[in-house]
Amino acid sequence: MPIALDPKATFEYILEDDRKLPEEDRTVFKLRGLTVSEEARVADSMISSVPGQDELSIRSGTHQLTVLRYGLRGWSNFKDSSGNEIPFEVSSRHPRHVTDEALDRLSPKHRQELVNAVMERGEVKQSEGE
Repeated sequence: MPIALDPKATFEYILEDDRKLPEEDRTVFKLRGLTVSEEARVADSMISSVPGQDELSIRSGTHQLTVLRYGLRGWSNFKDSSGNEIPFEVSSRHPRHVTDEALDRLSPKHRQELVNAVMERGEVKQSEGE
């Protein structure tokens, strides 16, 4: 039996690199899954074509950025090398989107892990359905 999801429900996520740290040292990311409309925009952002040409190109960077803009809703205990808390910044044009400057503070590896967490959240795991 399918279980209805709340596509805008948020959940906390701890990066794999932080999971062995004491709880007080972990960065906590606030994520949410994508709505069907957002998923469509993300999928559409992956492929680019030039009118009059037969070739298509895959835009994986645009895909990652779009997922993070929709799915990353906040963080806590995210610090720089000096121990200063990094504020979560949203765009003035799109108040629900994290800024590129804030995303620049994350390593490529961690950005990809967060993208995967956002995209997988829409799937109900066997243990969640029981």
